[in-house]
Amino acid sequence: MKEESDFKKITIIGVGLIGGSLGLALKKKNPKFKISGIDKLEIIEKAIARGAIDEGTINLENGIKEADLIIIATPVKTILDLLPRINPFIKKGCLVTDTGSTKGQIVETAEKILSKDVYFIGGHPIAGSEKYGIEEANPCLFQDKTYILTITKDTNLVALKKILLLIKIINAKRLILDPLEHDRIVGAVSHLPQIMAVSLTNMIGELGQLENSDNYFKAIGEGFKDMTRIASSPYQIWEDICETNQENILKMIQEFKNYLRIIEDKLKNHPGSLKEEFQKAQIFRKSISLPKRDD
Repeated sequence: MKEESDFKKITIIGVGLIGGSLGLALKKKNPKFKISGIDKLEIIEKAIARGAIDEGTINLENGIKEADLIIIATPVKTILDLLPRINPFIKKGCLVTDTGSTKGQIVETAEKILSKDVYFIGGHPIAGSEKYGIEEANPCLFQDKTYILTITKDTNLVALKKILLLIKIINAKRLILDPLEHDRIVGAVSHLPQIMAVSLTNMIGELGQLENSDNYFKAIGEGFKDMTRIASSPYQIWEDICETNQENILKMIQEFKNYLRIIEDKLKNHPGSLKEEFQKAQIFRKSISLPKRDD
């Protein structure tokens, strides 16, 4: 028997790439969902035209009135700013979640600020892109992608079950973590790669400028493009991530520097020993797969 969500009204605050894609994915799977959006007027108009939301407003109170589920799909610091602002207008029993890329501060703030009869579960879909905006929203963005939920000792299990069903509806794969564990892990597998992509891109750009030569750019192949694709990501998002996960990112930078020294030493003294590193990386890379669905 097919399970159906009992959310009658879903409000998405921030109808950009992630919020818009969630709206499109949910409407595609269940056109009966009533989805309201809160954003700037021009974004609301585009989101309605694309079918990501049924209605929209620039007014927080009007947008979340009578909502059964509120999804805050904005940058991290905006989420932190919104939580106390929306609290007075949330109805009893409402489930609130977010899509922020860091979780520690958000979950701590939500559990401290939101009313006790409102349920919060931190969320983070691992389905972003270097592109952004409602124009780039895609109903298949979450297909077979990992959707992380962060729980604590105060998490309401009924609310957790409801949001797990939504993740199933959009064909994403769930992963449940502690908020601090989440921040440590994404600091390694998401935030460090972003720092590396930015650093590598800028290094090559500066080498070209120093030598007054565009030959570096002419020689760039698909490997470099693949490694640095995310360097195009907007700083507006990464500013918040770097500030709210600074400690973990710095730890992972140090871990990478330590490993780079090992590679440097082998290259300098025993180049043939790099074969072991390459083989180890090949085996690990082939083994990478998304967590299996645990239905």
